[in-house]
This record gives sequence, structure tokens and C-alpha cells, in this order.
Amino acid sequence: MTEIIPTAVHRPTDVVPVDPFGTTVAIPAPMVATVGDIAGLSPRRARGDGGEVPGADVDAVDALPHAEWSAVAAWLKAGKAVTTRRARLADVAAFLRWLEAELPGVGLMAVTEDHLTHYRDGIGTGSARAGLARPGVALAPATVARRLSSLSSLFGYALRRRLLAVNPADPVERPEVSTVGTTPARTVEEATALVDGAETIAAAYPADAAAVALLSVCAVRVGELVALTVGSVAADAGHTVILFRRKGGKVDRLPVPPRVRALLQPLLDDRSPGESLFVREDGRPFDRWRMTTALRRAATAAGVDHTKLTPHTARATAATAALDAGVPLADVQELLGHASPVTTQRYNRGRRKLDSHAAYRMASILGGGA
Repeated sequence: MTEIIPTAVHRPTDVVPVDPFGTTVAIPAPMVATVGDIAGLSPRRARGDGGEVPGADVDAVDALPHAEWSAVAAWLKAGKAVTTRRARLADVAAFLRWLEAELPGVGLMAVTEDHLTHYRDGIGTGSARAGLARPGVALAPATVARRLSSLSSLFGYALRRRLLAVNPADPVERPEVSTVGTTPARTVEEATALVDGAETIAAAYPADAAAVALLSVCAVRVGELVALTVGSVAADAGHTVILFRRKGGKVDRLPVPPRVRALLQPLLDDRSPGESLFVREDGRPFDRWRMTTALRRAATAAGVDHTKLTPHTARATAATAALDAGVPLADVQELLGHASPVTTQRYNRGRRKLDSHAAYRMASILGGGA
């Protein structure tokens, strides 16, 4: 029999797993006492306490029996990028809440294809009793597909570690995902004003100004932005670049235009390379919510409506504006760091495309432009 490998957490109710061939299974050993100890997953218990993920998500996973907890923790730790780990944690925690509400007594590793089909339908229609962002509100098809993909990854990991005989998520059909993005983009005029607003607030809020410029001009993901350090800004072949880890773990570099470089400079002076690039006045690093505050400060200074203005809105605006201006799809894909051009194409819905839509031409034909 295979030797059981102990981990940092032991629960008296744990059951030693046995694979389909009757062999005792080696429990994965993530070498942490809680998933909150995994890099990038420190729990947030109160606003502004420096936590990186909701404490409730950490607690949901930590409440699992030892063998299941070890598998989930090891799978989370195996994620190459912090953004991957956080997305995985959010998805599995949401599923655990659904499982507890809909199928009490069913263990995570006892989930079947039928259970997952029921989960897909519940969150896709808003009828699920748990696992939704807002009760009664259906999740977008892309979100449903992502959650199923995360669960498939988890069960695939458990299968490889011989904790499961099959992956129950493999045969579950994913919802059809629209080829049109749903994040609303702002106009080029608003984006231009936003960068102007960043320059206006630069003296009082230098970190905010630089963050807004990188979001608006370079279309960096907020998760990538908050992870930047002073040493991430470097000189390369006559250009100023930021070096960072993309979603999925790939290391990339992005040139910084002079206008953005000028706003970054105050964040670099007299600071060590290992320090977080974006920090609050009290020294705590920025998070995605603080990035939203920065955007709204710049918007207010520029007289731009900040309603529903988020880091992803700024990214969508940059992508849409670039495609609308005729920048080749491959170049925009490189800017955004997308693995597939299909994802980039979802942003190809700019004002020019709508202006020339056949619906307007039909209105003109039928009623003189009505």
C-alpha cells in the first residue's frame, strides 16, 4: 500500500481515501495549515486590513474534511499566478456554498455529473439557493462556464492524484458564451478626459494618477497592476517597460508611453525595488477597490461621470477604442495579454461599428431616419 503523507492540518473525522483499485491513496500535502497561508490568498476580515480575498471563501474551504481540504489546498497552491489562485478559490467556495444548501451531506469528492448539471442550471437561471452573486439573479454564461472550468480543473487534479476514478465535470456541457463583451466601454473623449484628470490629481495623489494612466492607456488588468513592485519598472532597448506576470502565469513586458512614465516617476524615486509600486497614504498596498477609488478621483477632476466606472471598464474602453481606431486585432490581443484572439474580438463593438449598423440604415430607408 502507498504511504499516507500527512499535512499540516488533521481532523479526527477524516477518512483515509482509497482509490478504485483498493489501494490507500497518498493525501496531497500542500504544506500549509490553512488556504489563507497560500501566497495571494490571505483572508480579508475587515475593510482595509490588508487581506487579499474574502475571509468567508477561505473559511468555506478550511471547513472541508482533511482529505478533501488537502486536495483543494494543493490544487490552489499549484496555480502559477496569484490571479489564478484567487479565481479558483472564489469558484470553489461558491460551489461549496451551493453544495451545502442544495445537497447537504454530499461530499465534494462525491459530486456527480448530475449534481454539476443541476448546479449549472441553478446558477444559470438564478434559481439556485446559494452560489449566486445576488440572490435570484442569474450569472452570465461566461461566469457559469468559468466556474465549471474551475471545477473541472479541481476534479482533474483529484483524478491525477488518484482521489477520484473519473472527472464528473468533463461531460457537463458548458453554456454558449457570447462573442460580444458585456462590460460597457466609455467614449474616447471620456477616456482622454480621464487621463487629463489623472494629471490634474497627480500632485495630491501620485499613486492614483499613475494607476489611472496605466489602466486607461496600457489596459493592464487590475490584478496585474496591484502586484507590481518598484522593480517592475525597467529600461529596455531605449524604452521604459513594466515587467509583470499575466493571468495564467506568463511573464510579459509592456512599453510605457512618456506621458504615463512621467506619472510613474514619483513612485520610483528613492524607493527599493521590492516595495509595492502602488501604496496608500498609510503604506498599505492598493487593492482592486482602491484602484476604483483612483479612477473616480480622476473622473471627478475631469468632470466625467464616475457611475459604474471600474478598472475593467477602463480596460474595455482601451480595447474598444484601439479596435475602433483600426489597430490590428493581433496587436490589441498582445496589449491585453489574451491567449486567444476570440477573447479580444469580444471588444470589437465600438462606436464606429454601432454608427454604421444596418439597423440605422433600415430606419432611414423606412422612415427617414426615425
